[in-house]
Amino acid sequence: MPIVCVLLPRFQLTVAVGDRSELLQRPTALAPEPGGVQAVGEVSLAAEAFGVHPGMRLGEALARCPRLSLVPPDPADVADIWERVIVCLESIGAAVEPERPGLACFDAQGLLRLHGGIEGVARVARRALRRREEQSFWPARFGVAPSRFAAVAAATRARVRRPVIVSGGREQAKR
Repeated sequence: MPIVCVLLPRFQLTVAVGDRSELLQRPTALAPEPGGVQAVGEVSLAAEAFGVHPGMRLGEALARCPRLSLVPPDPADVADIWERVIVCLESIGAAVEPERPGLACFDAQGLLRLHGGIEGVARVARRALRRREEQSFWPARFGVAPSRFAAVAAATRARVRRPVIVSGGREQAKR
């Protein structure tokens, strides 16, 4: 039973940035929620290079990277766009189980014959998301494995347009 994981890295940050995609090339982070814990949310790759990571206290993040740009989170847009992404994935016949915005999994067993194997399922899912990718700035990463945990791990190792497929059962997935 192959599980497919779809990972959209930095989904909430990308949505919050919107049309200002140049912010993703600079040290940028999601600002803390008003009245909440003063910790940054998702961060850009440039911010990671300075040692800033999600969940880090705001003061420490600014001390590590004084040029850090803070972008206010947009939970309403995140929910709206995430719902559209899920609908795109369901359009291929997948029973999608969203984990959190930017991460979803589905069982591909019933789709294998329909789409010509696991590579075909990943290809069709990527095509279904392409409509969303043209309007946004995030690339989808796909991981396929016999368990949800291994599929998520595979997706984190995947590159855009190159899904990581763990075949051979649970023993290979453990490795």
